[in-house]
Amino acid sequence: MNYSTPMQHASAVRGLKKISAAALGALALMSAAPAMADVIDFESQLPDIFLGGMTFEERGFTLLVQDTLAAGGGSGFAGALVNGLDPYSCGVAVCPSGNSSIYFMSVNDGSVQMSLSMANGQGFRLSALDYGFMVPVGGLPAGILPGKLTILGEKVGGGTVSTEVEFAALNGSGSSPFLHATLASQFAANTFSSVQFSSCLYDGLGGCSAYGNQSQFAIDNIEVAAVPEPQTYAMMGLGLAAIGLLSRRRRASHNV
Repeated sequence: MNYSTPMQHASAVRGLKKISAAALGALALMSAAPAMADVIDFESQLPDIFLGGMTFEERGFTLLVQDTLAAGGGSGFAGALVNGLDPYSCGVAVCPSGNSSIYFMSVNDGSVQMSLSMANGQGFRLSALDYGFMVPVGGLPAGILPGKLTILGEKVGGGTVSTEVEFAALNGSGSSPFLHATLASQFAANTFSSVQFSSCLYDGLGGCSAYGNQSQFAIDNIEVAAVPEPQTYAMMGLGLAAIGLLSRRRRASHNV
């Protein structure tokens, strides 16, 4: 049987403490990575209006409001943050029904682009959102119907992924209710540098396009997950190695 001296034992204890600290740090990283999922619900915002080219921040993301996407952009009235509990928020148009919280609406054929703020990760994934159609001032022209919300994702490393979801038909009060869309089948496997939301109207002839500054929509409760930088995964790997070394050291100390 092998025996250790008090000095050897003390040195082993100090070494185990250092490895334990490294292992705990690695475990913290590992537990933090999956916890990056979040919901952009706009509840930290106050009601506001935006011109094309303006931005605002929400939960580590930058949202760029874009005016008249089909015409190459502009600087006119293009979006707003709306309080669904405020009856005056939609005094000049019919907002989507079924949402009593803060949400973002895009107006006048505009769009909004969402991207991670600087230093918050490599990219992000998008899995679901709530959305609705906002009926323009005076209602829709004859033969024109609520169309689709288009979601276009720019992938990290190049390429795009897109999908469309149908707006709800107008109800008896003349509004289009909020709906929930799950996008896992189209978006869960991709990491995006940005995602753009825009809309179109049905023209009665089988087409769907921006139409006379009347393509308008609202979005809320956007479910996202930030993807850590590659070096974060490298740190996680080092942490696993430290945990393995700690386990071996402990077994060796018990055998001394």
